[in-house]
Amino acid sequence: MSSTSRGGGMGMDQAAAGVDTGAPSSIQQRLSRTHTAGNLGETAFNSEEVPSSLSEIARTSSLSEIAPILRVANEVEISNPRVAYLCRFYAFEKAHTLDPTSSGRGVRQFKTALLQRLERENDPTLMGRVKKSDAREMQSFYQHYYKKYIQALQNAADKAELAQLFKAYQTANVLFEVLKAVNMTQSIEVDREILEAQDEVAEKTQIYLPYNIPPPVPGSANQALGIMFLE
Repeated sequence: MSSTSRGGGMGMDQAAAGVDTGAPSSIQQRLSRTHTAGNLGETAFNSEEVPSSLSEIARTSSLSEIAPILRVANEVEISNPRVAYLCRFYAFEKAHTLDPTSSGRGVRQFKTALLQRLERENDPTLMGRVKKSDAREMQSFYQHYYKKYIQALQNAADKAELAQLFKAYQTANVLFEVLKAVNMTQSIEVDREILEAQDEVAEKTQIYLPYNIPPPVPGSANQALGIMFLE
């Protein structure tokens, strides 16, 4: 994902000419080809439904799946549309890596629909971006999310808050995966504060995610059950 400059929307002709539109460079050519070819048809697109062939390739390749990335994109869209866009772009790149020839059933339609959505949303989300680059935007949002949904619930005691905390761990892991990809392409180091926060998130995820259970309520019977599972 190339470094992007803040500014107004630009057309696909400018992208084809090599002008930085804010869209990651690896997608500009694909977006341009889609635009040049005309409307390929607005495929009915469930924003979290991924072709089964892509999920199977991800599992057999020990790679993270695409559906959680799209779920997070939907989850954060209201609070930060640009971060949601970057999550969807990352999902597209992952889909293209898993099946570059779009040979799996439904993969071509899935990728086309996702491309068309990215084409529509690049300019408006870029205009609404707060930071000067996508990398900084991702880092800022990760810190905001960590403080609001994880740090604030560290001492959670009731089941509802613990369930929210468990979900927040999963979301933070996806955000960090996207953040790393954006920062790597823009050659920007991840802030130490974020790395330390993610270390904690990853540690807690390793403890609870294999059992698909939220953190136990301290001092409760559920806590004893959680300890029993881990022994």
